[in-house]
Amino acid sequence: MFNLRQSSGDDYPDAAAKHVEDALILLNGQRYDGAGYLAGYAVECISKTIVQVESGQILLYHRLNDLSREALNLASLPTARTARYVRAPQVTNLSYGLPNGWQETLRYRSTGEITDATATAWVEEARRLFNETIIPMRLDGVITP
Repeated sequence: MFNLRQSSGDDYPDAAAKHVEDALILLNGQRYDGAGYLAGYAVECISKTIVQVESGQILLYHRLNDLSREALNLASLPTARTARYVRAPQVTNLSYGLPNGWQETLRYRSTGEITDATATAWVEEARRLFNETIIPMRLDGVITP
């Protein structure tokens, strides 16, 4: 069992839960920019959770493609505790980088940058990934609240 709260107070699984819930609320309120922004952060936190469980590393970058690749590489090791929660060939299909992918700098963009369809896809991806990883890892005792 792992409690992943860091000495700084950061906790990737808890942050992921908060961001998925808030993204859903914003999406339902037609606040697409905020919903998409938080969905990307949820995916980031989920990927960082996998890396932290497997390696103990605390990654400080936001590049979802790199985080996904690192999480998948670690989950594919013979001793991986997270292998059953990670779907190959990638952890997430949410890409990093503008103009079409998520990026942490979206918070500085004008309202209307993220469309309804994009926000919906990103929120659904964040929810799917959370439901396939964080929830079962908690239920199985791999991580503890």
